[in-house]
Amino acid sequence: MLTNAVRFKAVYEGVTVFCGVVDDFEVSASDNGCIVTVNGRGLAALLLDNEAEAAQYYSASLDMILEKYVYPYGIKDVMKNVSVPQQALVVESGSSMWRVLEDFVWFGCGVRPRFLKDGMLLIGPEKGKSFSVDGNTAITKQVLKRKRYGVISEVLVKNKALGSCQTVKNTEFADIGGRCRRVVNVPRKTRYDAMRSTGEYQIAQSKAEELIIALTVPSIFAVFPGDTIELSNSPLGLSGKFFVSRTTCFADGCSAGTEIILSSAEV
Repeated sequence: MLTNAVRFKAVYEGVTVFCGVVDDFEVSASDNGCIVTVNGRGLAALLLDNEAEAAQYYSASLDMILEKYVYPYGIKDVMKNVSVPQQALVVESGSSMWRVLEDFVWFGCGVRPRFLKDGMLLIGPEKGKSFSVDGNTAITKQVLKRKRYGVISEVLVKNKALGSCQTVKNTEFADIGGRCRRVVNVPRKTRYDAMRSTGEYQIAQSKAEELIIALTVPSIFAVFPGDTIELSNSPLGLSGKFFVSRTTCFADGCSAGTEIILSSAEV
């Protein structure tokens, strides 16, 4: 059966916790019995693995982007929770289908597409579940890390063909002495507002893991990306609302649980 497997779905206690593509599988037999190991990625892999041709659109719509760059690659379930205006878009040679979709949505309304645990492509925000964590919550480990390296303080966006440029600043980081400048060249047809969005995107990406909070709880599939956690009475001095950016579940002969990575900005 595995020979023909190209997708897989993980179900825990009757709930789908992951949908993805099969990258490889391994079957082993030993004195301990037979073990099957399946490795795979989320359905975004279907778009990441396919390369787009160079193209230029003067007025592209979200429906057109989905019809050309998403639906033909095996993704049919899409939830559109935001209105993305029609806009010009330049597709660079070598860009992945995912990059085309991500750029279009980001430049249009400042959000990023992502896949839900049941395999549905989400475009726009969606409220996940909310949890409270305090001194009485079973937490086996809490970690706080602040990373300065790689955080951008300023992006100079240049359109060499037109001789125009625009500077986008990460004021919060620059005000405390952060100095990390990047120069980004954009295609000739890039609009002025898209130039600014390019700079904002670069800064947002660099800030994504500037503050990392990791919680480990003794239960698997405790939360999922998109959920929110309200922290209080933390031994690390943390309080406030944080967003689940990713989770890692583990289980072995000694313990089981979920490592939860939190961010201060919604993903």
